[in-house]
Amino acid sequence: MLRRRPLLTLAASLPLPAAAARAPLPAFCHALPPLSFEQDGQVSGLAVELLRRMAETAGLELNLALQPRLRAEKSFVDTPGSLLFPLARLPERENRYRWVGPILPRRVGIYSLRQRTDIRYRGLHQLDGLRVGATAGTATLEQLLAEGLKPDKELEVSPSYEASVRKLLAGRMDLLVIGDLNIYWQLQQVKEAPDRIREVAVLDASVDYSFGLHLDGDAAPAEALQRALDQLRRSGAVERIKQAYGLPAG
Repeated sequence: MLRRRPLLTLAASLPLPAAAARAPLPAFCHALPPLSFEQDGQVSGLAVELLRRMAETAGLELNLALQPRLRAEKSFVDTPGSLLFPLARLPERENRYRWVGPILPRRVGIYSLRQRTDIRYRGLHQLDGLRVGATAGTATLEQLLAEGLKPDKELEVSPSYEASVRKLLAGRMDLLVIGDLNIYWQLQQVKEAPDRIREVAVLDASVDYSFGLHLDGDAAPAEALQRALDQLRRSGAVERIKQAYGLPAG
């Protein structure tokens, strides 16, 4: 179970040049527990805590907003000099952002209900009538579409991670493609035991989650944040933040 515990105070300073630090850095995120989520009316999560530490270390002020995924992406596009996270650093996205990272590895699994012993997964191109679920606006959905799966045919697309998991539990899909940390978090939120599901395959474990900034404009904020992240990683602070959210070291 992932639990949020108080974090240690970090003391470090890598100030951003004054010219680049005049205004707060707009940062947009969507709910992707345990990386980013709302708790008691506050934006929280591993990636949120990490970004705050990075900004403090870099001498940056943040203007942080958690929004629905598609709105966060639009806010980012419409706001010059802003930051978007958490982002899977997929090859097809490489030239869309000025990257800062990594945050942590991204492992996307293919899950079924444990009781579905009839399911014999043989690959995305041999589904034999199985219906696969994914969440709208996600990198996972992009990958499935790139593999040729079609919405309302092989694909069951849901508006949120919670909706995806509820549909799997209700039998409205045979398989759900979702990040391993995320599905267990969602099960915890809907008060379902983790042994209700089983992983039948791994879709992708080749990329990491990162932060993304606009390619145009000043590169100084991205460079300062990367230096801050590197310093926090060397000091062991990144590992302490991970452990504070119940994740294993390493």
